[in-house]
Amino acid sequence: MSIERGDVEWEARVRAAHHRLARTQVYLADGSVNAAWSAAHGAFRRALLDVCGNSVLLDSFDRMWTASQLARRWSGHRTLDRDYVDDHRRLEEAALARDADTAAELLADHVSITADALTRPDAR
Repeated sequence: MSIERGDVEWEARVRAAHHRLARTQVYLADGSVNAAWSAAHGAFRRALLDVCGNSVLLDSFDRMWTASQLARRWSGHRTLDRDYVDDHRRLEEAALARDADTAAELLADHVSITADALTRPDAR
């Protein structure tokens, strides 16, 4: 719905949120997930939804994002070769190109990689 309803201000917020995310280091020197990257990740995903016009969806996203933070941190250590920058760049491009079908497919694939990392038999 945001892709359909978004205006140039929405596009600017999505672009800025992606820029911040792409320029923020995922892991710290000690191997832990960078809290600044986690915040930028959430801000980018939220920016994509900002103008959907559905307050229930936005509230649900906010709650689910917070609740799933630990799972995302765990999965990151199981997918060290994952190209987060490219994943998010392609999602940004599809959204700004107003290609909702591609954006939805990319987001589903992105989330599935996280879920698969957590449910593999060798998952810790």
